[in-house]
Amino acid sequence: MDTSVIPQEVAQFIIDRIDSIGQLEAVLLLRQSPDTWWECKPVSGRLYISEEDCASVLDGLRRQGLLVCKQEKSKPVYRYKPDTGELREMVDRLAYYYSKHLVPVSNLIHVKAQMRMEQFADAFKFLSKEE
Repeated sequence: MDTSVIPQEVAQFIIDRIDSIGQLEAVLLLRQSPDTWWECKPVSGRLYISEEDCASVLDGLRRQGLLVCKQEKSKPVYRYKPDTGELREMVDRLAYYYSKHLVPVSNLIHVKAQMRMEQFADAFKFLSKEE
C-alpha cells in the first residue's frame, strides 16, 4: 500500500478524524453545499447506507468538529461547518487528494479500521493471559 502521495498532515487528519469511507463521503457531500441543512434520510440515500448507520456517521463528524447539528421538527439536521479554518482547509485538501488519489486515501482509512480491530483483538488476548 503506497500512501506516499498523501501529505503527512492530510494523512494525520484522516487518522485523527475520519473513521470510515462513509464518513469521508458524507463530509465531502455536505461540503458541496455548506448552506444546506441535511436530514439523515437524503444523506443515507446518497451514500447507500441505512438511516441508522447514517445517523452514526453524521454524529461522528459532528463530534469531530466538522458538522453542526440542530433539531428541526424533532429530527436532527446537519450542516457542514468546521469548527476552525484549519479544519476547513484540511477537508479541502482531503477532498483534493481523494479526487486525485482515491485508492491510497481509501487504503489509509481501511488500514486504520484494521488496526482498531487488531487492537481490540489484542485486548482480549491480554485479558485471557491475566486470567
